[in-house]
Amino acid sequence: MRNIINFKKLAQNSLRRKALLIAEAGYEAIEIEKVIKKRIKLRGNKLKIVHSHILENVGINKNLEKNAVNAELDRLGMEIDLNNFKRIFVIGIGKGSALASAILAKILGKRLNKCIALDINKPHLNSKFLILNSKFFIGTHPLPSKQNIKATQEIIKLTKSLNEKDLLITFICGGGSALACASKAELKNTTSAIKELTKAGAAISELNTVRKHFSDFKGGNLAKMACPAKVVSLIVSDVCGNDLSNVASGPTVLDKTTKKDAEKILNKYLRKSMLIRALKETPKDVGCFKNVKNILFVCNQDAIAGTIKKIEKLELKARIYSLALEGEARTAFLPMIKNIKFGEAIIAAGETTVTLKNKKSGKGGRNQEAVLGAINKLNLRIFAKKLTTD
Repeated sequence: MRNIINFKKLAQNSLRRKALLIAEAGYEAIEIEKVIKKRIKLRGNKLKIVHSHILENVGINKNLEKNAVNAELDRLGMEIDLNNFKRIFVIGIGKGSALASAILAKILGKRLNKCIALDINKPHLNSKFLILNSKFFIGTHPLPSKQNIKATQEIIKLTKSLNEKDLLITFICGGGSALACASKAELKNTTSAIKELTKAGAAISELNTVRKHFSDFKGGNLAKMACPAKVVSLIVSDVCGNDLSNVASGPTVLDKTTKKDAEKILNKYLRKSMLIRALKETPKDVGCFKNVKNILFVCNQDAIAGTIKKIEKLELKARIYSLALEGEARTAFLPMIKNIKFGEAIIAAGETTVTLKNKKSGKGGRNQEAVLGAINKLNLRIFAKKLTTD
């Protein structure tokens, strides 16, 4: 089954078909069920979490930026002796975390005491997944709601009940910043701030800095609540540079930003915002994190690796433009297009920004704007009009 559901409709010629096959390969490379079964193994009472050695397998070292290489080298695996713990819990936060948690629950089997996940969808559970002692909540995204608070409070209740003889394994995924919401105050302040900051074109790192300092859950607060239990956090990164403190606003990661940083961001975009009064500091006591292991489990390099394999299979030459592409979406693709060579496929990953100049809601997403912006600048307006009606 294809991830691109309208593949046949879009594949109107050979070039389009190749482009779609490359995109499809990227999706397949990060399908969470396949990744977990490949990288998490239970042998007896030893749970082994392995990394993928993407650089060695694909041979793309020379194409990677220095910071991306360092991030890959930091992708650490570990082995956990489950005999060392009396109770084992799984928590999932973010898009795709419910399915990931369900798969891990199946691997752990009767060893698992309880599983809770907060996602935008429930996993398609069947007999192959263990659902005993599991609760799956559906929350709202990109803005939180009361149902997000209810689910987050369930997670907080479980986390605060842990002791030094417990093991907590978390799946932290993109979208967790909006899904996890601990209180009515956080709901009110976050909704107001994020709406305005998004319209103003604030970067995702700036959005998450503000989110952390409205929250009793993000910015390392989950790790603080879990202390002194052992926490292993499997992080599915959707942020440029794979800064783990930015994924879902880093609930298990020591936050290096401060209340003052959040205040500067609000002043930069909103000026003299009353929201500044609601800001709070995130945990800075390193002792809260001594039993926490944060692992970069999946990131955009996995998708890039999948696309490169497909590109080579299609007898094209792959070139990585960037693994941390940022900036205004409507101009992001121009440098790539200007330098492309015949028989070459340029790959870029990252997160661009869409600024709503009229401060009203727009239609579509950043990738759509990036493509149409490039077409517009290349004076292919007729083609752009056709694309919007396809």
